[in-house]
Amino acid sequence: MSDSYSNFYESSNLFHGAMMHVMGTRLDALILHPDKNVSMQCWIEIENEIARLSKLFNKFDKESELYAVNRQAAHSQVSVKDELWSVLVDCRQYHAMTLGYFDISLKDFNQVLLDSKKRTVFFQDQDIQLDLGAYAKGYALEKIRDILQPKGISCALINFGNSSVLALGSHPFGDNWSIGIEDPYNSQNTLGIVELKDNTLSTSGNMPSHTKHILDPHTGTYSEVRKIVSVKAINAIDAEVLSTSLMIAPDEAAKEITSNFVIDEYLSFSL
Repeated sequence: MSDSYSNFYESSNLFHGAMMHVMGTRLDALILHPDKNVSMQCWIEIENEIARLSKLFNKFDKESELYAVNRQAAHSQVSVKDELWSVLVDCRQYHAMTLGYFDISLKDFNQVLLDSKKRTVFFQDQDIQLDLGAYAKGYALEKIRDILQPKGISCALINFGNSSVLALGSHPFGDNWSIGIEDPYNSQNTLGIVELKDNTLSTSGNMPSHTKHILDPHTGTYSEVRKIVSVKAINAIDAEVLSTSLMIAPDEAAKEITSNFVIDEYLSFSL
């Protein structure tokens, strides 16, 4: 791929691969294994999987299944393939677990009818458009985990722009992988350091250059609050869903939402 890079450092058995423009950010992969060929094979599979998922989750790609669903489901039931069906069912469960704050319909997921017998989707509201942006990177990290672990990779860091991170094992010269949470309003300020080891991290928030991108489905308005939320959890999708939901959920709802998940750490910073 023209916008990707890779290199193997023999002195440390460290492989570094990068994809510069994927899922709205950059992906970096650090893989430790003594066999360069094993690391390279992992990277090739990661590149192919990310390219596949980028297409699957791209609602603007006219050839994607999601585009077809958004175009047709307000008019008739749309059959979907197994993977997208599984994702939609998963998102329905997350919608319930987050008290409706995680909502891929960006309006009212209760108006999205999923027929489990026919595996079809129908929108009861013609204004609904499914958007999997708050789910995709977490799902991708779990798919990457499924690539790495069967090949015996026990030490790796997969990082989507510091916002979505998977850590296997620890840094070769430390007890963990340390990820800094940056202040988007002050590049000189680090809000905190999260230590990862065999778990994941997701961070959501508004930035000066990227405001109004998290919609509160309960009010129909975009969050403009100067806030950063980070969630550390074993499962990358759980962390992704929670960091988005907790950006907009009030404090009283946040306590109930987090009780529905198994998480390692939850950090919130007012800026």
